[in-house]
Amino acid sequence: MRRTRGIVGIMGGAALLAAAFAGPAAAETVEEHGPETPENNASLPLVDTYRKSDHLKANILNPKPVCNAHEDYRTVIYKVTDDFSPVGTVSTTNETDSPIPLTQETSRSQTISLTVNGSRTEKVDANLGGTGSGDKGSINAGIAYSLATTVGAEASYSLSWQVGQTIGPYEIPAGHTGEATYGFRTVSMTGTQQRCKANGTWSTPTAWRAFVPVKNEVRVNTYANPADSHRP
Repeated sequence: MRRTRGIVGIMGGAALLAAAFAGPAAAETVEEHGPETPENNASLPLVDTYRKSDHLKANILNPKPVCNAHEDYRTVIYKVTDDFSPVGTVSTTNETDSPIPLTQETSRSQTISLTVNGSRTEKVDANLGGTGSGDKGSINAGIAYSLATTVGAEASYSLSWQVGQTIGPYEIPAGHTGEATYGFRTVSMTGTQQRCKANGTWSTPTAWRAFVPVKNEVRVNTYANPADSHRP
């Protein structure tokens, strides 16, 4: 039995070597795409409990409540992704012998706003406890905003690119093509949320998602070979 296994192993290895040498030689390109914030983040899950009062109140339905009925809520974040949302690209090819600047003014406005539970809204109260003010969309509170800052994001309530806003200048070397893609840096958070029930216990967790703008961003790519034009 041991000898049979050895023969089979040798034959299998020979077959693999033969297949490897028989195939044509080819370069292999491997690309991996993923969020900048890893899913296995040591700071996650992040549990944020909001309490309106500084102590637990007596509850006739429960002598030992864990939360204050109809006042407290709890949000648990178990996944955070850091993304770039492009809205436009400007480009130029430098066919001269000297560097030239890549610059252009935007021709249309683009705006992105904070999203909670997948519904785009200008009402900050949908953000649970938030208050907003001003035409610029500033925000003083709100669980999605505060959690985004907790995970290290420069959270904003809304961001925009305006008509006539200048992109660049970025220096493009001779013989190269330059591309400047402008858009928004964003953070998406996925988790659950619970409200305190009448008996002073937490409700069944429900799905909770938030999409938070972070900042305007431009990503520049220069290349001489068209094969290098693609970037993940």
